[in-house]
Amino acid sequence: MKTKLVNKLVVYLGFLMLALLTIVPVVSSIAEPAAISLSGQGQEASQKFTLTEGLSIFTMKHLGSSNFAVWLMDSNGEKVEPLANTIGNFMGAKGVGIFASGDYILDIATEGPWTVDITQPKPETAQSVPVSFRGMGPQVSPFFTLNPGLATFNMTHNGKNNFIIWLLDSKGNKKDLLVNETGIFDGSKATGIKDSGIYCLDIYAVDADGNWKIDISQ
Repeated sequence: MKTKLVNKLVVYLGFLMLALLTIVPVVSSIAEPAAISLSGQGQEASQKFTLTEGLSIFTMKHLGSSNFAVWLMDSNGEKVEPLANTIGNFMGAKGVGIFASGDYILDIATEGPWTVDITQPKPETAQSVPVSFRGMGPQVSPFFTLNPGLATFNMTHNGKNNFIIWLLDSKGNKKDLLVNETGIFDGSKATGIKDSGIYCLDIYAVDADGNWKIDISQ
């Protein structure tokens, strides 16, 4: 009698474990879309390309002495974001939050050859603060993690023109404007972080010879 009861209990526990394994959701990583590469010569509307909702990073290169202006436009012909507007040789990057998946194009005004590479990162891990970043010209920083509470950004720039930095979350949402100055800059910004997560910096520094440095701490 006891043996039959034990056997029934073992079977019951087996079915229970199977049921629990069945209803436990499987957490899978979000696949990063394939990179997009565009190139051309002179003024051009690029071919259409598809962007998904979230952060897109546009890495651009231009050769020549003419103006180089790039607008991101949606399938309705609406201007979404200016990506570049400079004169002469250019190499830099711009981070943009895409809030509607769909088809987009680039409207490019220039005379020289250009290339644009587009990535749509879906980071799951990133380095912890404190971190320091150094660079030159417009760039998107590596990803880093922030926790709720106070975060401090110490920033320097030795260029002549605009120096603008936005704090973005991993989906490209603008969380705080950290600096918007012209010329040489040496200062800091304190900001409150509401959500733990992965962040990056969208850095707009016009001068090709304008070096910048950013130290982040919590």
